[in-house]
Amino acid sequence: MQGRSAVVRLSLDAPIAVGAPLTTEIRVPEQLSDVALPRGLLLALEAGRRLDLDDGPVYGLVVGLSNLRADPTYLEHVLAHRDEPDAMGAVEYFRDDRVLDLVASQVGASGPRIRIDSACASGSDALIVACQWIEQGYCEDVVVIAAASMLDPVGLALFRNIQALNEEDDLGASRPFDRRRRGFVMGEGAAGLWLSARQHETVRGWVCGYGQSMNAFKLTDMPSDLGAMENACRSALGEVEDLAFISAHGTSTLTNDVTETRLYKSLLGKERAYEVPVSALKSMSGHCLGASSLIEIVVSLEALHAGRVSPTINLLEPDSECDLDYVANQARSVRGNFALSNAFAFGGHNSSILLGREAPG
Repeated sequence: MQGRSAVVRLSLDAPIAVGAPLTTEIRVPEQLSDVALPRGLLLALEAGRRLDLDDGPVYGLVVGLSNLRADPTYLEHVLAHRDEPDAMGAVEYFRDDRVLDLVASQVGASGPRIRIDSACASGSDALIVACQWIEQGYCEDVVVIAAASMLDPVGLALFRNIQALNEEDDLGASRPFDRRRRGFVMGEGAAGLWLSARQHETVRGWVCGYGQSMNAFKLTDMPSDLGAMENACRSALGEVEDLAFISAHGTSTLTNDVTETRLYKSLLGKERAYEVPVSALKSMSGHCLGASSLIEIVVSLEALHAGRVSPTINLLEPDSECDLDYVANQARSVRGNFALSNAFAFGGHNSSILLGREAPG
């Protein structure tokens, strides 16, 4: 809400000049201090540790985690011991089943569990799976965690090589909807939510609708036909008119921001689209990949609770093709009971969540 950026200059040996690393110390479980753990998993464990869960419920668990085996620790070990199958036990926590078992044991989730990997939509897709479990009666309480960390030489080089990153040495390089945007700035992080079907005295918000679709256009490009993206948003939005703001995917890439602008005009109608604020959290946090959508959902819930939407910072030179109200540079009070949070992932996977300040219906 204060418009502070997490973007800093990286070490001189990094292939990219700037990024948004987590600066707080991450606790390693004492019983695992001697084993190799991917940083993304450590972030997931930290997010789970901070949840204030009750002791009684049987919790399901949905974890959104991507690209653990791109972690340099794993790659270096596999290359060094590629002819020694017995040595692979040292990196067992880079396997999907071990990741789920560990997170479940740490948060106390004894119900159903699953890992979701749908690129930048992993966090919101994890929340949708949790909603579906509750709707189908599999469990009444689900822990949802998403985490991502590719802010290392391998991850940065991968995204630089597909020309997705801004390579400028500029702390204001994450600038969604600005005409100077040149790609996203890599971040890392995690978020955790406790979703419950039961009555609680303290509730931070409600999931009021969701939608998913796939356009499968190209791995990194946005489609010219917005039909699939719009369908995901319409499924989430339903008949709601009382929209306080939209939390945009807002990556700061050349094609995403123009495409999103076109999408919201089509979704809301041109007149209403100019009236609904659109906020891009990645301007401050960088792009936290698979964790980004759940982080943005948490921030959107807090924004609804406060009646105040966070700004899109670094928006100093508006793009003529990006002409909506992007809450430029300063937080603002908003009215309305609902927020739409969107993720449009590599590969054409679209995920949209409608959040409410009040109980639906």
